[in-house]
Amino acid sequence: MNKKEFKNLLNKKILILDGATGTELQKYNFLEGVSTPEELNIKFPERIQKIYSAYIDGGSDIILANTFGANRLKLSQYKLDTKIKEIINAGVSVAKEEAKRTNSFVAGDISSVGSYIYPLGNVSFDDVYGAFKEQAQILSDSGCDLIIIETMTEIKELKTAILAVKDVCDLPVIAQMSFTKEGTTVTGTDILSFISMAESLGADAIGMNCSVGPKTLLEFAKFMSENTNLPISFKPNAGMPQYINRQTVFPGTSEEFVNVCLQAYNYGINMFGGCCGTNPEYIKLLSDKLKNKPPVIRKKVSHHLLSSRTKAIDLNLLNKPIKIGERINPTGRKKFQAELSQNIFGLVKSEARTQAKAGADILDVNMGLPGADETKLIINAVNEIQEIVNLPLSLDSSFADALDNACKHCAGKPIINSVNGEVEKLEKILPIAKRYGTGIICLCIDEKGIPKTWQERIEIAKRILFYADKFGVKRDEMIFDYLTLAVSSMPQQVNETLRAIKESKKMFLECKTVLGISNISFGLPSRQTINSTFLKMALRAGLDLAICNPSVDWTTDDEYAKNLLLGKDINAKEYIAKYGAVVKKVISPEEERLSTQERLFYAIINGDKDYIKNLIEELLKEGIKPLTISNELILKALNVVGEKFSTKEYFLPQVIMSAEASQLAFNYIKPLLKKNNQKVAGKIVMATVEGDVHDIGKNIVCAVLESFGFEVIDLGKNVSKEKILEKAKLEHADIIGLSALMTTTMIEMEKVINLKKTLSIDSKVIVGGAPVTQEFASSIGADGYSRDAIEAAKLATELLKKN
Repeated sequence: MNKKEFKNLLNKKILILDGATGTELQKYNFLEGVSTPEELNIKFPERIQKIYSAYIDGGSDIILANTFGANRLKLSQYKLDTKIKEIINAGVSVAKEEAKRTNSFVAGDISSVGSYIYPLGNVSFDDVYGAFKEQAQILSDSGCDLIIIETMTEIKELKTAILAVKDVCDLPVIAQMSFTKEGTTVTGTDILSFISMAESLGADAIGMNCSVGPKTLLEFAKFMSENTNLPISFKPNAGMPQYINRQTVFPGTSEEFVNVCLQAYNYGINMFGGCCGTNPEYIKLLSDKLKNKPPVIRKKVSHHLLSSRTKAIDLNLLNKPIKIGERINPTGRKKFQAELSQNIFGLVKSEARTQAKAGADILDVNMGLPGADETKLIINAVNEIQEIVNLPLSLDSSFADALDNACKHCAGKPIINSVNGEVEKLEKILPIAKRYGTGIICLCIDEKGIPKTWQERIEIAKRILFYADKFGVKRDEMIFDYLTLAVSSMPQQVNETLRAIKESKKMFLECKTVLGISNISFGLPSRQTINSTFLKMALRAGLDLAICNPSVDWTTDDEYAKNLLLGKDINAKEYIAKYGAVVKKVISPEEERLSTQERLFYAIINGDKDYIKNLIEELLKEGIKPLTISNELILKALNVVGEKFSTKEYFLPQVIMSAEASQLAFNYIKPLLKKNNQKVAGKIVMATVEGDVHDIGKNIVCAVLESFGFEVIDLGKNVSKEKILEKAKLEHADIIGLSALMTTTMIEMEKVINLKKTLSIDSKVIVGGAPVTQEFASSIGADGYSRDAIEAAKLATELLKKN
């Protein structure tokens, strides 16, 4: 099935997807004898065939091949990576054999590799991309009709998967994410940011699956239907899973499930199916009600989205001017350049936070430093910035390699800044904008230099649009910069710039305009007076975006400056007479007004690792004791981080960065504490219990515990109770930390506790993980339960105090 056929099909009728595979396999004990569900394809194909058959008989138009985790990174955990092609081909073959009975379609199923991409995790973009690309290629070659990417919780991983699929085949792609009851993924991505990313990368449909029950997911489906023109898929669970009498129970009924789907149908949803806890009964009832019904026509949406991991903005709705913060730029700034030359990003992060607080809508990131590796610098800057502020980025470089890599590592939809009218550059950079679906700032200049007239600049804009059409870049992603030139040296050019903006708004209706404002005042006193006045004039001409410093006053509309800009003040005599004596006020950076203790405290909260060592050394010179640094500064700062996390001011990425900063600080003082026989915390053995191969959450907990001063012995995932307790006894562990992410493996926690009692091991036991609750922890005799990493650290500290 090609993309056009897929689109036509969805315009004609509602399609029914299948239901849960995993819970059905568990129900029939079909997972016995295999190390992972995908192994069924080659070891017991008749089992997975039974599941396919039941959903086909229930009315599914599309069934998902049993390839959910069939990527090299996941299969290698079971030593099955050498059989990846065999596993995928077998899974698709069985599915196609069943599907042909009713002329149904088979979707290749792709999901997470099980680890976050750096900096949230320890795998690289390229490794994850390679795994998805291999999987997508085999799925395409095996004869799948379309690809579904599902149960994604991290937007950067979803981005990698979509890119990989589109690079190897032209099959229709449905992209689905899983959301918490708050309407975000566990890494903070909201629904609009998901829409922004999926649309920009060219997904053919989007949707949501798993996570929460039908009623909560219905609210998200309504929001999604109001904010995208793409077809939408809807695959909720059969309610939120509960653990009752040692069994996983889904409280929902098929009638409740279908009633919610009928409401979603009225919102214009195009595809329906079920996730965890649903079964062929659900799909049969759903099919009877909705199959082949004509879709509800939705109102068309007109937007221009940009996004970060956790925030999307619509350029069509923001007040003008949309401010692009210009301060992340080393040009002419010696301290900035010195830091970057040492790969230090303290000022980069400080400027990012300051501009975000001052009201910037977008942050421009320029890492142009002579003699430096710009590609490496911009990758590092992007990774640092996007984890401390939630603004979309403008990636400022003239080098194609730097832009390609910056786009790759950007956890959202950015702007490329910039391309110009030189054909060679257009042919290098426009394909990058197309591949990543970015906005793009286009300078109306070419190899001949700066055009003197507005007509010449418009002609360059036409040339750029010709090549944009050639490479498939949408016109509404084009943002024209008609150049800001210094009024002190070229006063006649002010009118040419403003006229070009006016004409552009008439001729290129879909395109936006932008100017770098501060160039206008070069060489004159009271520069901000001119900048602000010029901005007012540009807005009246139709300007949409302004590259500027958001931290200064932009309310000024000065008559002297206006006369200068309009060419009425020859040689700026009147303006200089008025403002020539103005002395620029110098304001010290906030950090320089704080004490050393306060600077360390805020460095921990903000996740600034660059200054930690120097601050610790300064504190020690001031006579501050290591134990005081640990307890009064590091731990108290982490408590603030915990509060921000609990109130949703911080998400997981910020917690990780603060933990890394505090861990770095603690590592500096740890030898001094040992030297003085000062025991700060205790020893903890951590493990994901046997049968469970999920360890992302556990790894985060380990990092936070270490930042609190605990010695953590991480045994990894899928660890037997015997190994856990043997290590705890050998190390004289104060605490054993157990993690589980599946309800089916939670019971292993109780087995660890029971064996611990039998062996008379004194270690306390704390438990956690997505399905674990306080009630369950109490029922198995655990000493404590925590919902997240910060809470785990507080719990461990309290347990040791009681001890």
